[in-house]
Amino acid sequence: MTSWLALALLPAWVVGLSQTPYSSFYNVILALAGWGVVMGWGAWRLGSDRAAVPRLAWAGGLAALVLGSGAAVLGSRAGAGLAAALAVAAFGGWLGAAASRMQASAQAVWRGVACGVLLAALLNVGVALVQYFAPAWADGVWIARPTTAGRAFGNLRQPNHLASLMLLGLCVLPLLQTRARSGWGWAAMLALTLGVALSSSRTGMLGLAGLALWAALDRGLPGGVRHLFWAAPAALAAWWLGLWAWGEMGGAAYYGETRLEGGGDISSSRFAIWSNTLALIAAHPWTGVGWGNFNAAWTFTPFPDRPVAFFDHSHNLVLQLMVELGIPAALALLGGLAWALWRARGALSLQGEPGLAARSALLVLAVLGWHSLLEYPLWYPYFLLPAAWALGLFLGMGSGPGPAAPAPAWTRWIFPVAGGLMVAGSLHAIGDYQRVVHIFAPSGPAGRVSLEERIRIGQGSHWFAVHADYAAVTTAARPSEVFEHFERPLRHLIDARLMIAYAKALHERGDEAGSLQVVQRLREFRHRLGQEFLAVCEQPQPPHFPCGPAPAPTSWQRLLRGP
Repeated sequence: MTSWLALALLPAWVVGLSQTPYSSFYNVILALAGWGVVMGWGAWRLGSDRAAVPRLAWAGGLAALVLGSGAAVLGSRAGAGLAAALAVAAFGGWLGAAASRMQASAQAVWRGVACGVLLAALLNVGVALVQYFAPAWADGVWIARPTTAGRAFGNLRQPNHLASLMLLGLCVLPLLQTRARSGWGWAAMLALTLGVALSSSRTGMLGLAGLALWAALDRGLPGGVRHLFWAAPAALAAWWLGLWAWGEMGGAAYYGETRLEGGGDISSSRFAIWSNTLALIAAHPWTGVGWGNFNAAWTFTPFPDRPVAFFDHSHNLVLQLMVELGIPAALALLGGLAWALWRARGALSLQGEPGLAARSALLVLAVLGWHSLLEYPLWYPYFLLPAAWALGLFLGMGSGPGPAAPAPAWTRWIFPVAGGLMVAGSLHAIGDYQRVVHIFAPSGPAGRVSLEERIRIGQGSHWFAVHADYAAVTTAARPSEVFEHFERPLRHLIDARLMIAYAKALHERGDEAGSLQVVQRLREFRHRLGQEFLAVCEQPQPPHFPCGPAPAPTSWQRLLRGP
């Protein structure tokens, strides 16, 4: 059972295939399918042992089914992801309650998850080595193509994601180290710290220091694991020096060395986006800008000092919750989470393998929580679902053995049904996604179909029509004629191409004030496409649009609504 569960989780982290417009689509969709298998199969095994289903667990699973059904009807990808996370967390709670009674099937499930995480991390070390030392071997199918010389990205295509996966591999070592020889654990630690070094991720480097500090404070960790965690920063330093030496001998210049030399923004635009986010929070302190509205609110609010990249997240989970939900709701949510974790602290006092599993779960939450203060890893199911599972597992283990009598028999079907729906939904999404793939990269029979027809087909997609709408408005000769298709792209991710099209559409519809406001926001990004669009303003007698003076600033809500 353990090996099969591990294999179910692997594809989400190791697949290298990518298709425009959503580069990590297959990683995301395979994460949903893999965790659906883990939840369905694991719940079936637990149920076969007549494990009691805690009331909160089956209530959470039932709520996830309802939420997921509504999200499926509406075609809400975010809603479907949250429903999946709720289901996995509820299953983790059941697993944790069963584990506190030393139930063998529960232990087999968490060992399977731990093995899957560690194996995925080790395989990505191999991917990172190819990307760093032999980038020509990266074919974009089995191994993702690197985009920066001297830096590895793994098959998650993001160096901080690669580093966090390495840290997750270290987090499960307390559980797996007890079942392997000491030398095996040290070899795994050395490989995982090499992966962090290849990523040049400062988030990962600080995360290793955090694990070493944890080992110094947590006397409940086995001595061998504490020694591994203490040695990890030293191993990272050794790998760093080795990669630097390789560059000095004529190999690829190590990106980590370049970052330490300074000369740029040490925060990689985070300080600027955090400053802008705090200004939005001050403007909307009580109710926020609304769930999912950060990108639109930030893009259409005047920020002359804004970072020039197009952000749809604030790169800090606490600020993200405050800016979209408001300060009171964000504090209530975070406070409730902290209270629940504190109440479950008794899980750390469990003896043997359950105690190690509780520590591994809390370490996973700590690593992804740290990453969430600098980026948005929980927006990706391949990190969101492990975090939900770890949270449920820890809370379940800390809640005690649960009800003495088994729950009603029908409750045991909630999690197998939810897992089956996740797998079926993932398979449907793979086929549905091809409707929009052919818009941007036509092949086969689709290559003989006009762009307009491919866009029309893509707009029939259940989950991904936003990408077809984006193509429709940004390729239209007169964007005002397809004005109704701006709604979804403007609430997804606004970039320079979309801003140009939207400004043209507002101008064509007679909204001069709105169009010039959009142009003014476009100027702030200093993007190449914007500069080309505004080159006409260098003429001796420039036209009023797009070159007229910007009117008094208006609210982002007004710009989003249009005329």
